[in-house]
Amino acid sequence: MKHTPYILVLLMLWLGCGEADTENPSVPVSYERMALKSEFFAGDTIQVCFKGEVTDPIHLVVSNTWGSTVLDPEWKDSELTFRLPKVFRQRAGICHWKLVQNEVVYDKGEISILPNPEKGTIMESYLGPQSMIAGENDFSMFVTSPTDIYDNPLSDSTEIAYSYHHGDMVQHRPVLSRNLIGWKNIHSTEKSGRILVTASCNGSHSKELSTLVNPAHPVDFQIAHKRIHPYADGNQIITFSTAAIQDDFGNIQSNGTLVSFSITNAKGRVLQTIGTTINGVAEARLLHPTEAETWKVTAYITGAAKSNTITVDFEAALKDFKLSLSENGRTLKIEEMQGFMGQWIPDGMPISISIQDEKGTLLDSKRTTSRLGKAQFTMLEDFYPNGSYTLTLEVAGTIKRMNVLLK
Repeated sequence: MKHTPYILVLLMLWLGCGEADTENPSVPVSYERMALKSEFFAGDTIQVCFKGEVTDPIHLVVSNTWGSTVLDPEWKDSELTFRLPKVFRQRAGICHWKLVQNEVVYDKGEISILPNPEKGTIMESYLGPQSMIAGENDFSMFVTSPTDIYDNPLSDSTEIAYSYHHGDMVQHRPVLSRNLIGWKNIHSTEKSGRILVTASCNGSHSKELSTLVNPAHPVDFQIAHKRIHPYADGNQIITFSTAAIQDDFGNIQSNGTLVSFSITNAKGRVLQTIGTTINGVAEARLLHPTEAETWKVTAYITGAAKSNTITVDFEAALKDFKLSLSENGRTLKIEEMQGFMGQWIPDGMPISISIQDEKGTLLDSKRTTSRLGKAQFTMLEDFYPNGSYTLTLEVAGTIKRMNVLLK
């Protein structure tokens, strides 16, 4: 019992300390936002300021289309200043912010950042397709996207001046931007050629672009031929040519247009030669035939147009020739093959011979070519036993037959 006073004193001291601790409540924190504009231009200095006593670390959380970041304040005389970094200041759009301390949001707001054309305008331009067909039904689209120096598209209804050049004509048309771009259809003209386009905005100019107006589909055309002589000597060249090939609007067809010349001979066989246009005219060439012949010639541009049909006649270049046999009948010589002027027919003229036995059975066919107006065939004893044979010789369409006795 003698220790009871001491116990009571200690108990009172302990209770007093406990009451002192619980009587230290947290003081409410208050931050006053300083004057802040709601709109800025891209690139401007932007800072958010508050007044208040800092008791714990405090931050400004900023977010826009780039993403989010946490800013630390600059503190001076109870004034907090948060400066937005360059990447956020240069991006046009809405920038959201929150003042956060110990996970408590004390203030929040948003800033509208506008494009800044005053510091300069950059023009991006696109034109396509790069070619179109004459006639006003086809078109290319010219698209421009004016931006400020920070690559922010300018506001809708920004005026863009479009310019077009074709032939001797220059046109200027204003266009208002919408949904970040300005655009206009460039319609083709009836006259082929190149259309140049450009655009300007706020004193800034785009690069020069161009689209080519190609001729429309060709219409039917005429053809002709030229040659040195009308003889079928298998040596000279005949040239087929078209008139200038045009479209419905009188435009000359583009260089390189493929033209096929189809030739049907008297036997119904079809030959073909091709040419490509230069200044609208296509030419193609063929060797003369080697015998009298009639050609019917028609030219085509596949899937588009065709020409008239012309008839070309060839006369036989070889009037006659002489045949001679060796004593044993096994060597046949063809001589004095002269052309229409008495000249030797051109070297390389094809000559054929067919050999039949007494019963008319075809035994063999041989071919050779002329050389200096002469040629010959030899029938070896190993292949052709002694006896009677019929020889049929054809030279440049002229046919001769003879019976021979091989010894």
